[in-house]
Formats: sequence, C-alpha cells, structure tokens
Amino acid sequence: MSPHNSADHGQSPSGAASNQNNQPRKASTMSRHALSVLVENNPGVLARVSVLFARRSFNIDHLVVGPTEDPKVSRMTIVINVDSEQLHKVTSQLDKLIEVIHIEELDDATAIREKLWVINDNGPRPVGAMANSWA
Repeated sequence: MSPHNSADHGQSPSGAASNQNNQPRKASTMSRHALSVLVENNPGVLARVSVLFARRSFNIDHLVVGPTEDPKVSRMTIVINVDSEQLHKVTSQLDKLIEVIHIEELDDATAIREKLWVINDNGPRPVGAMANSWA
C-alpha cells in the first residue's frame, strides 16, 4: 500500500480543506433553521424522519410533533443548526419521504413562536419554553 500525502485528499499541508487551486475553502456559516413539516399521521413517520437526519449526521436541536386540525395530519417543527447547502440537502431528502405533505422554512421568529404555541395549546406544556427561546 502506498503512502498518501495531503494533496491526494484535497487538504493543504496544515490539514485544512482546499479546492483544486490549493486555495483554502471558505468556512460555511452555520445557523439555526426552523422547519415546519406537515406529515401523514401514521406510525413510524417520526422514526423515518429522525433516521433521515441521523444518517446524514445532522443533529436536531429541537423537535416538536403535534396534531393539526386534520386528525390524519401532524405538524413537525424541527430546529437544526446547518449551513445553507446542508439545509437544501435535508429539505430535499425530507421531500422524498412519501409521508411528507409540505415543508416550510420558518424564518421569522414570530412565526416560529406562533407555530410552537399552537402545538403547545394541543400538547405538553414544555413546548412553551422552547417557543420563548425564539423571542
């Protein structure tokens, strides 16, 4: 087996990632994103969604699932800390799940709090503390 040098793996000698011109890559900016996901209210949907995140090494910061007005549909509010490229990847993968009806990124703190309070009114009280964290 031949020894590998850093040029074989797209890294500079210092170990930092680089592009083909041996220029260091810009660090991607991670930020918190909240997704409101409408899903079919079926057994195993939550497991499939969480496995999707785990297989791609995305950590879920917050996850709240609650009923909607339609008993056949549940709303998942998922908060993740990712960059824009990773956000696009995860939403694309979520959209491929058969049980996913609609995905919406909540970019306004007020909208996020409102979605969480709606779930809180129908479910466990600790969600209110999470809603307050978006103040």
